[in-house]
Amino acid sequence: MGCFDPSRAVEAVRRFNRFYARHAGAFHERLHKSHFSLTEVRILHELAHDRAQTAADLSRNLGLDTGYLSRLITKFQKLGLVVRRKNESDGRAHLLTMTSEAKAKVDELDLHVSSETASLLNRLAPGEIEQLSSAMADIERLLSPTASDLSTRLRSPRCGDFGWRIERHALLDASEEPSLSNETHAATVIARFLSAMQMNTPRIACWVAEQEGAARVGAALLNAASENQARIELLFVEPGARRRGLGERLVAACANFAQGAGYESVACRLDDAREDLCALFMRTGFKLRQDDETGVVWERELRRIYAD
Repeated sequence: MGCFDPSRAVEAVRRFNRFYARHAGAFHERLHKSHFSLTEVRILHELAHDRAQTAADLSRNLGLDTGYLSRLITKFQKLGLVVRRKNESDGRAHLLTMTSEAKAKVDELDLHVSSETASLLNRLAPGEIEQLSSAMADIERLLSPTASDLSTRLRSPRCGDFGWRIERHALLDASEEPSLSNETHAATVIARFLSAMQMNTPRIACWVAEQEGAARVGAALLNAASENQARIELLFVEPGARRRGLGERLVAACANFAQGAGYESVACRLDDAREDLCALFMRTGFKLRQDDETGVVWERELRRIYAD
């Protein structure tokens, strides 16, 4: 298997940037029959949807130079699109308000954008649209600064999630030489789980952690190790989504399901005693049951639920 080549990654990003710049430029020319640049449209859109109230908000949200932004706001004032007034709570800043004419222009632009986007997507098959959406969500997640305010939900798996899970497990530790062992293990676990699903086997479950914007950032499987014990497998959180409690939520989902399904305990076996995962299981009430050359096993006893 080939080694990671940083220069190829750099060229891939630059190639994508060139493609997107051409695409966005052509899109803009077809779309607007308007006199606004893309940057100006972005500013108006932020104001129209109450995502910004001051020039500082716009500069931070859009990454724009304050001097350049000030000139654009002045232009909007002259066109009667934006009103600037003093901020009573902060004399150093001014509040920006859109006029009704500006809001009407933004609504018109939004309709054009939706129409053009729908026309673009109509060329693709449903599976290709799903692939595009997932790829765009991943690009945004990977190239954006870590944001702790993005909401994340746990959902049931959909088509494609299991193949994604195998791929992510194969690349868990990018610092090491690529190996097929992780991928083989993940494929074996997934095949067993899917087989059990097709047979409607009870007392098994799977969760996918999905970030705002539809980016997948984590997952966990719960299989039956025995009649009385459930086993957490392929627990994973993307590096950029860690240290926000997502691992605890996935483990809690597994433990709660296992308790409701009547298991007496839930366990997780780790091939390597990774410090972060061991700390996670300690925080969530697990105890170390085995620690030797074959790996470590963390286990948590579950309280029995009795029906009246």
